[in-house]
Amino acid sequence: MKAVHLTQCASTMDEARLLIDKGEAAPFYLFSDRQSKGRGQYGKSWESYEGNLFLSVAVKSGAVREPALLSLTVGISVAEALAKEGLRPNLVWPNDVMIDGAKTAGILIEKHGGAFIAGVGLNLNAPGGPTVLEDGRLINSVSFHTGRKEDVEGWAMTLAEAVMNRIDLGEEEILPSWRLFSQAQHTGEMAE
Repeated sequence: MKAVHLTQCASTMDEARLLIDKGEAAPFYLFSDRQSKGRGQYGKSWESYEGNLFLSVAVKSGAVREPALLSLTVGISVAEALAKEGLRPNLVWPNDVMIDGAKTAGILIEKHGGAFIAGVGLNLNAPGGPTVLEDGRLINSVSFHTGRKEDVEGWAMTLAEAVMNRIDLGEEEILPSWRLFSQAQHTGEMAE
């Protein structure tokens, strides 16, 4: 799968759209060191601190078996990667990945030019511990929990591959996996 690493952009989602418009065939992924206009669901802005992951994965729309569940599929991919690092992530419908009640990642899905673009913003190396934003949301970073600086490029490749490995799964595999990480019980622990 082709990888594109940008130093700076407005939004990796916009850059993925531009690549598709220029004829780049999915699948591919791109990530950027800095993002000036990151966005999330419902037009919310995504705080794009340098050292975090701003990733977009483009997938041919025909390769996605359950388009309605794509956000869940990407969330599971992120949660499983975090769990492999010994963390205990929770998924919150429809697109948030939390650790200890603080948002650690967000997911955005868009369709463009015969492809789905899955955007992932993952707080990898935010300074300090959990932080309260102006709107009252609590955010968290992976490095706070691991105690080390996280490799952005390594995480980009890991998550892009994880998404590609999961997109052809059906509802019978997606929903049970999502329930394992869902926060339906609001316990702060993975649901059993």
